[in-house]
Amino acid sequence: MQIWFVLSLLFSILVAVFAVLNSNVVPIKLYWVDYQLSQSLVILLSAIFGAMIAIFLGIFSKVKSTLKIRELNLTVNSLEQKITELNNQIIVSQISDSNSRLNNSEAQLLESGH
Repeated sequence: MQIWFVLSLLFSILVAVFAVLNSNVVPIKLYWVDYQLSQSLVILLSAIFGAMIAIFLGIFSKVKSTLKIRELNLTVNSLEQKITELNNQIIVSQISDSNSRLNNSEAQLLESGH
């Protein structure tokens, strides 16, 4: 994470130096309006606008992945609960089978004793 911060800081410094070195006034045409702005201001505004778009897309991606993780965790919890229920059913089934075998064995012993 720190390497990305350092790289973005270096890139920001590079953009700032580039903007200062190019400070001529340039015409900007935006649809029906004409502007006369400093080229350095145009460069800095473009960099800021690009950074804002990148941050917005990063936040959107983070929210989307968080929602997907939440959905998958709910699915995992539901499946774990089903596994527990099935294990309990198997245990109850095995206990009832053991009880019926014991009852059958006791009945056979009683029959053979008479």
